[in-house]
Amino acid sequence: MEERLRSHYESLSRVIRFTRTADAKAAPVLALQVALLGALATRLAELYSIMASGPWDLERATAIALTTIYVFLLAIVIGLAAWVYMPMNAKTGDSLIFFEDIAAMEWEAFQSAARNMSHDLIERQLLHQIYVVAGVASVKMRRVRWAISMSLPAILAWLALLAWSYL
Repeated sequence: MEERLRSHYESLSRVIRFTRTADAKAAPVLALQVALLGALATRLAELYSIMASGPWDLERATAIALTTIYVFLLAIVIGLAAWVYMPMNAKTGDSLIFFEDIAAMEWEAFQSAARNMSHDLIERQLLHQIYVVAGVASVKMRRVRWAISMSLPAILAWLALLAWSYL
């Protein structure tokens, strides 16, 4: 039984590392998009002069369309990448594995429950926590993949806007 519990604990640790990996992947996506936005902001006066001056023409319509597309894609990428960091699971019950459940218990109740846990209950709670954290890791990784996938068109729109501002 102890070997099984150790194996379950290693599985839980591995799944927790996947959640950290998703967080680590989201950070550079956010940093890149904010840096690109900052670089584009230095060209804002030029872009604004293109968009606000003169009658409607192809140049003005293109600048407005590119800006709209870029801002839309940027919002999606930043939203998805930031969403990775949002808390996902609240208190689930009386688990002695999940930190929120432990924190919600009185010290005496926690201490008593922990001392009286059977190996079967420990195993059940470990397996449940592995299942819950695996779901969290899966959602986080999916959001990171979407953010990375949406970064390419956002970067292309950024490049087009930057080039346009130099015309």
